[in-house]
Amino acid sequence: MGDERIRTLGDAWQHAIGSVIAAPGTGPPRSTIRGVATTPSYSTTDIRSFFDRSASTGSPERHGHAQRLLEYRLALVRSLAWPRPTDVVLDLGCGNAHHLLALGPELARGIGIDISPGMIELARARVRSLPWRANLTFEVDDAEELKGIADQSIDLAICVGAFEHMLDKRAVLASIYRVLKFGGRFFCLTLHADYVWYRTIAPLLGFATQHLSSDRMLTHDEFIVLLDQAGFRGIRFAPWTFIPKGDVPALIALLLTVLDAIGRLARLDSLRGGLSLCAWKQAKST
Repeated sequence: MGDERIRTLGDAWQHAIGSVIAAPGTGPPRSTIRGVATTPSYSTTDIRSFFDRSASTGSPERHGHAQRLLEYRLALVRSLAWPRPTDVVLDLGCGNAHHLLALGPELARGIGIDISPGMIELARARVRSLPWRANLTFEVDDAEELKGIADQSIDLAICVGAFEHMLDKRAVLASIYRVLKFGGRFFCLTLHADYVWYRTIAPLLGFATQHLSSDRMLTHDEFIVLLDQAGFRGIRFAPWTFIPKGDVPALIALLLTVLDAIGRLARLDSLRGGLSLCAWKQAKST
């Protein structure tokens, strides 16, 4: 009964916020609220250029305290995907290798791929001074094809904050399935299309909701369909806290933080920005 009251409160809070924001004259004029400028993007070439530019600045964390966010994301990887010391791990859209560098000492081997040559150069530069650098390699590759990765050679594939940027998601999942060993796992952290920020608040305020016009976020149900079509089984989902602090004013970030807290208590995934999942390639029957 207590949980139901909390859930009802969360629904009422979400509705009230939408009503207040939509009500004329109750907030700043839309013309004074600047959204995140969405970069026009229509192809892989556009996406590559965007992330090459980001790499030129070092690709710093934009949405909060870098170390705390890293530890939080890695905790989700460990709780859902169970990395093992014998694992060969593929990091798709590895960027500056933030996550793979942290996981490196725990793995037999790590492979980072990204379509951005700038990001791969940044990752290679960061790994040069590490004692376990021989276990990590970084290559320019497209997640839709994974030309440089052999069939059934990967124990765990991870994709953190990159899946929404990938154009042909069916092709990406098919490639991941191909390179995974039987019994291998695919772990993904991505943005949640049902998040109240993207569904309600940002459109009402006139905020852009994506960094690239070609980005596409998925709902829980859409992801299940794509994973099932690719052959994955044993799919497990969990919400995770994503608050786009680097894209919004501080007051909006505070609002989203409060909504996230309500979402955790009320188990309302729509109040939380992230979607995490782990899916298995079934072991080969004998």
